[in-house]
Amino acid sequence: MEEMLLSVERAREFCLEVLEQVGVGGEEAARCAESMVYASLRGTDSHGLSLLPIYVERVRSGQIRSGRDLRVVEDGPVTVLCDGQHGVGPYLGEKAMGLARDRARENGLGAVSLRDGNYAGALAFYVEPLAREGLLALCMANATPRVAPPGGREGLHGTNPLAYAAPVAGGEPLVFDAATGHSAAKVDQAREEGRQLDEGVLLDRDGQVTTDPSDLVGGTLLPVGGLLGYGVGMLVDLLAGALNGGPCGRDVPEVSAVAGPYGCGFFGLVIDAGRFAGADVFAARSGFLAASAREVQPAAGAARVRVPGDRAREERARRLQRGIPFSRRRWGALLERLARCGVDTAGWAAVDS
Repeated sequence: MEEMLLSVERAREFCLEVLEQVGVGGEEAARCAESMVYASLRGTDSHGLSLLPIYVERVRSGQIRSGRDLRVVEDGPVTVLCDGQHGVGPYLGEKAMGLARDRARENGLGAVSLRDGNYAGALAFYVEPLAREGLLALCMANATPRVAPPGGREGLHGTNPLAYAAPVAGGEPLVFDAATGHSAAKVDQAREEGRQLDEGVLLDRDGQVTTDPSDLVGGTLLPVGGLLGYGVGMLVDLLAGALNGGPCGRDVPEVSAVAGPYGCGFFGLVIDAGRFAGADVFAARSGFLAASAREVQPAAGAARVRVPGDRAREERARRLQRGIPFSRRRWGALLERLARCGVDTAGWAAVDS
C-alpha cells in the first residue's frame, strides 16, 4: 500500500488550517492541533490527525463550542471543581491540569474534576509535561458506554483511559497511557487489515465472544484484563464523572450522537514529591525502578523489556526524522470526511510524501 509522509510542520499547519475554517482559532486551535500532532508522533494514530474530522463534525453540530473557557465552580486549597461548558477538550484539559499543578506547588497535592469537558484525545499529552517539571501527574477521562462488564453483554462504561507520568533522574519520564477497555479504533484497524481479533476483545450482537472485527457493528467491547480493566474503568467513571456530578457510565451519550452535549468528564491529580521523601529522592527511585525493569531478562521471543514511554519515544524519534506516515487511502478518506463537513481540503490532496 502506497505510503505518504507528513512532516511535523505540515501536520500542524494542516490541523490549524482546518480548525480555523470551522471557527476554532487562537489558543484553542493551537492546543487541539498540538494534542493531535503529539499523539501522531508517538504512534498513537487513532488519537492523532485521524481525530481531526471528529473535532470538525462536533464543532459543526454545536457539540463542541469554541470560545467557552474553563469555569471554576468550587475552589479549594487542594481540590478544584470545574465546568468546561462544552468547550474544546484539549484546551480545557490543559487548563485543568494547570490548576492541579498550581495547587500541588502550593500545597503538595492538586486534584481537579472537570465536567462537560468534551473529548480530550490522548491523555499522555497532559501528564508528560508535568513530569518534566519534576511532578507526578495522573489524569483520566470517561467515555461512551461501549464496554461490557464481565458476565454482561451490554456496554456499562466507556473505554475510560488513564495516563500517568513520573520524573526520572537523569533520564526521560515514565509515561503510561492506556484504555481500560479494548479500543474500537483498533478493532476497525484489524478489520481494514483483514486480521482476526484475539479472544476477549469483543462480543457480537448476540453476546457471544467473537474474533471477527466486523462484529463491532452491533457488538460490545470488553474490558482489558477482565476484572482489572472493569474495576479501573469504573474508578475512571467515579473520578471523571460521579465526583463532579456529571454523566457517568450509561449516562454518557453515544459517541455518534453529535447533535447534543457529549458530557464526558476529566480528572487530574498532581503530586509534588517534595512534600514527601523529596523530589530528588523520588526521581532517583523512579530511575531505579525503570532501570530494574530494563534489566529483566527478556522472555522467549522478546528482544528486551521496555518501561512505559519507551516505545512512544522511539517512534517519536523516527517520525520526527521521517514524517508522520499515512497510507494514500487513509489520507484520502480523511480529506473526504472533512470535505463532507464543508472544509476546503483541495490544497492538501497532493501533499508531498
